[in-house]
Amino acid sequence: MKKFFSLVALLALGTQAQDIVEIAPFWAAYDALEPEGINDLYNDLNLPDTMKKFGQFPVTWESSDTLFLGHDGKINGRFVGENKEVILTATISDPVDNQVKSKTMKVSIHGFEPYSNYLFAYFPANNNENIYYALSNDGYNFTPMNNGKRVVGADTVSIKKGLRDPHVLRAPNGWFYMVNTDMKSAEGWSSNRGMVLMKSRDLINWKHATVHFPDKYKGKNFANVTRVWAPETFWDENYENKDGSKGRPLVYYSLLTDDGTIPYDQVFFNYANEDFTDLEGDPVHFFDRGKSTIDMDIVYNPVDRLYHGFYKNEGDGGICKVQAQALTSAKGTKGPTWYNRTSALQQTTEAVEGAGVFKLINQNSWVLMYDCYNNGHYQFTSSSDLKTFKFVQNTETKGAFTPRHGTVLPITAQETAALMKAFPTPDFEPKVIEIPDSIGVCDGKKVVGPCSATKIVPYVKVGDGSWSESTDLKVAKGTTLTLGPHPWDGKIWSWEGPAGFKSTTRENTLKNLDGTKSGYYTVTYTNETGCKSQAKIKIVVDDPAHPYVEPPTVSISDRRMHESRKDLRLNRTPVYFDLLGNRLPGKPRNSVYVER
Repeated sequence: MKKFFSLVALLALGTQAQDIVEIAPFWAAYDALEPEGINDLYNDLNLPDTMKKFGQFPVTWESSDTLFLGHDGKINGRFVGENKEVILTATISDPVDNQVKSKTMKVSIHGFEPYSNYLFAYFPANNNENIYYALSNDGYNFTPMNNGKRVVGADTVSIKKGLRDPHVLRAPNGWFYMVNTDMKSAEGWSSNRGMVLMKSRDLINWKHATVHFPDKYKGKNFANVTRVWAPETFWDENYENKDGSKGRPLVYYSLLTDDGTIPYDQVFFNYANEDFTDLEGDPVHFFDRGKSTIDMDIVYNPVDRLYHGFYKNEGDGGICKVQAQALTSAKGTKGPTWYNRTSALQQTTEAVEGAGVFKLINQNSWVLMYDCYNNGHYQFTSSSDLKTFKFVQNTETKGAFTPRHGTVLPITAQETAALMKAFPTPDFEPKVIEIPDSIGVCDGKKVVGPCSATKIVPYVKVGDGSWSESTDLKVAKGTTLTLGPHPWDGKIWSWEGPAGFKSTTRENTLKNLDGTKSGYYTVTYTNETGCKSQAKIKIVVDDPAHPYVEPPTVSISDRRMHESRKDLRLNRTPVYFDLLGNRLPGKPRNSVYVER
């Protein structure tokens, strides 16, 4: 890269003075030409037309595929379920020195995620080690399924007749993979000797197999396990299968033996076999912190292109994180190089375990949840970068909903409907996020619009009455009226109305109404996909002192006709006539203007 050295720096060469390097403003501006978020783009890019910070250097931008990304940085289209890479070229110029330089960058446009709801798979208690489900619209508040009854019975699939710590993976090959700790806590915390592997096409019907370490690894130190805790799976897209295809579930878990070879809980991994009925080869060391390490949960973040591994400091408390640039090394025969170990990430002083990390649907926002097992609740935190987490809420565990260590994953509206049919959930009203309309085809695949608007349901309540759906109300003076449109778990709300009314909350109560508050209340909702929708609620207060007057309206057709006539007036020569209809030159008095 071309850089300019200062005179001081040049004089310092060959002397003991410090080297000083100054980058010319033009090249500093060139270096800075790279918008944020281009590795996994969710929202439109803000592309400057001038790099004013460094000087007056004009910039032009060009996209290699405007079906997906406009030259102005606006997202025009997305694939469904996969990212699309576009080349963005920035050209910067220096009018003074007559310099022009271009830079290209790859922009990965985040694919539209065809999911609507969240499924929580968990076990509920030490005396009830079976698999249960719950559903959510927002990823934070859950309703138990199957009328609070189990969906998978441990006595039908496990050796120990106990299933704990379920982890569910949605794989690119169309299968769901679930792994569980095969254990009954009534026999002690060092009583399990293996895991249960399960797979399903629909999250309803599961095939299962058990891996019992004393039998599988007879004659090896791994046969001497006292516990095989909290297994999870991760789809390794780089694994090479015998048929030349790629991709295989990697299973990782913590191990402890009683022969001294694994003196404290350490994380190991194997690849599952092709049918997901067994583990291949011997366990390979994956990670440990030098002390007991359990409950590891790994996610990949396309923004920073790193694997993030969350784990519990068993014995010391707290949930920490490490990161890696690759999932494994030496072609899958060794664990990765983990680095950048953090301090505790939980936003509480309570004892915690069972960290679970998932991304919110169509949002660059991650959720870290964990079980506050001594205090009767799950705690949910959020982060945009998997580095800094902020408290969101404590979700109380009581009644039919008492989750322990489990997994949350996004599911489609069709999957939600099928699950609710198989496991009745009468108290849950699922939200449906529609896939945007198709705008074209690329590489034989459908391209859809950048976002999908959500219909606003305008619920209102008069006084202490019940909620009703309405966009046109007439109420008495002094009435209290509450506006509470759905979706109730909406992302961003914005209101405008009479008498300067403004609000950014979904639900609003209007007290002691009079005629000055009559009119249209306009609500705008921005959903998870970034799309806006709008609804108007007309409220007329019966107040003789301030009678309601309907504001003048102009139809679209009338407005277009008016604009068309305006264009005619601007582009045609006017013609004038006298009162008898005789055409006159110029514009004399007592004439009539006629559009022709």
